Amino acid sequence: MADRQPRHGDRYADHGLRANPFAAPSHDHVLGDAFVDRGFPTPPPGAGTLVQLIGEAGAGKTSQLKHWQAQHPGPYHWVPRNPWRSRWAAPPQPDGGIVYGDELDRMPAPVRARWFRTCAANGATLVAGTHRDLTRPATRAGLRVVTHHLGPADHALLQQVIDLRLRSVAIGDAPPDFATDALVHDVLRSSAGNLREADVLCHQRLAQHVAHRQ
Repeated sequence: MADRQPRHGDRYADHGLRANPFAAPSHDHVLGDAFVDRGFPTPPPGAGTLVQLIGEAGAGKTSQLKHWQAQHPGPYHWVPRNPWRSRWAAPPQPDGGIVYGDELDRMPAPVRARWFRTCAANGATLVAGTHRDLTRPATRAGLRVVTHHLGPADHALLQQVIDLRLRSVAIGDAPPDFATDALVHDVLRSSAGNLREADVLCHQRLAQHVAHRQ
């Protein structure tokens, strides 16, 4: 009788993992959700300031926002891409502390201008992820502006976020023999430093890795 092949889930256990921690293309979470400190100072609440994180999709803006929100809790407002009318939803009103806005460049200009003016009037800090610079409308509304740019990941950053994801599902203390320098270099080159693209590539590479190492 032929040897029974292991179930799909067993393949990961054989390599010291409970599951594949990276995102399949249809999943919403991205490798950037594995937070790595990039050295940005924590925004102070109640400063009458817009702290904007500018970067392309997959740069890690959301994970940075969520990290700051864990340190200084406050309302979180995400602006969806579709349906378009959902972009007009009223954002949370600040009480002088801190509020968070994600994908703020999608917000219609009139809604965003009103939110900026309210934050300025209440002396609140608005921490925002955006694809484009919002300095002009923010200063026009009376907010001071602090800007952080999130560029493409380099080799060291990508290595860290991959290791964090792997450790999150590791069985025991021994790390799996997956995130080699060669693999990280190849994923970095193929993704051009985009963490969202890197996440999908790592999902595929790890699935191939466990399938071929029985």
